[in-house]
Amino acid sequence: MSLQQKILTLIGGIPDPATRVDIATTVNYLFQLYVGGHINEETARTELYNVCHDVISITYPDLTEEEVRKKANQLAEEFMKVFRVENVHRRMVSRFGSATRLPY
Repeated sequence: MSLQQKILTLIGGIPDPATRVDIATTVNYLFQLYVGGHINEETARTELYNVCHDVISITYPDLTEEEVRKKANQLAEEFMKVFRVENVHRRMVSRFGSATRLPY
């Protein structure tokens, strides 16, 4: 799953367009900081957890706090997997991009 798909899944239950944009921008900004080496993996995970916790609290008001924490932690881990895969992909394309282009 791509980062964009993961973000869309996260914001799917939020009806307000401005809030959806703010959340998507925040997650994308965290990704850019992580890829750029400005934050480490633990900081990225913590901030993603905070964003996911807030979104889940809003979109699933019937969940207990423990369930919200568990779901937020799971989503943060899923986002970190996507971050790592996207980061590796970007590095490989930048390193070997010209070698993989078709000759025609």
